[in-house]
Formats: sequence, structure tokens, C-alpha cells
Amino acid sequence: MVMLQRRISFSRFKSQQGSVTAELAMALPAVSLVIAVTLGAFALQIERMKLVDVAAMAARAIARGEAEDEVRRLISESVGSASSGEIEFELETRENLTCVILAQSFELPGLAGQLFELVENQCARKMGL
Repeated sequence: MVMLQRRISFSRFKSQQGSVTAELAMALPAVSLVIAVTLGAFALQIERMKLVDVAAMAARAIARGEAEDEVRRLISESVGSASSGEIEFELETRENLTCVILAQSFELPGLAGQLFELVENQCARKMGL
């Protein structure tokens, strides 16, 4: 019985050594950027939903007849110190509706100087109408 020995040459694999590491090093910053942008977008949406809630609460309070100074205090308490910017408050009255427009600048971490303007308009029916 004759045994044939077959030699496997690894010389062709030596040229690709380290390619996985190089591909990972090239892809990692792009993946990190996508994750950062996604988390920033979620944070922006959460801030927007907070602003919707506060604007609706303020519109209902004004429609009930509460003083504007009291509503401003409620807005500042509701937003708290977690928000990134000052909230602009504007009151608008339409036929039988009281509308509150809130605007806030929001800055995403990592994008210094890039502000996103969030504006929300909520209305409530006036009491007695």
C-alpha cells in the first residue's frame, strides 16, 4: 500500500493575513456614527414628545382661565432642568380655542453648535363655549 502525502500550501493565505482586522478598523467608525445618530434622533423625539405634553397642559390651563404667569411657572416646572434650552412661550386665541405655541432649541451631544428648533402648537377649547 502506497500512501500519498499531500502537502497543503498555505502561501496563498499568508497574503490575506490581517484583512479581517483591517476591515473591522475601517467599518467600526461608520457603525459608531450610525449608532450615535440613531440615539440622537431618539433623544430629539423624546424631547419633542415632552414639549407636546407641556404645550397641551398649558393650553388646557389657559382655557380654564388660569393666569398666564401661573402657566409660565407650570411650564418651567414641567420641563425642569433636564432640558437643553430656554422655552419660548406664545399665546394665541382663535374663535373658541386657546392655543399655546412652545419653541425650544435642542442640541445633540457630539454636534456642538448644531441646534435643532422644536416647535409645538397645542389648542384647547375655551371653557363655557
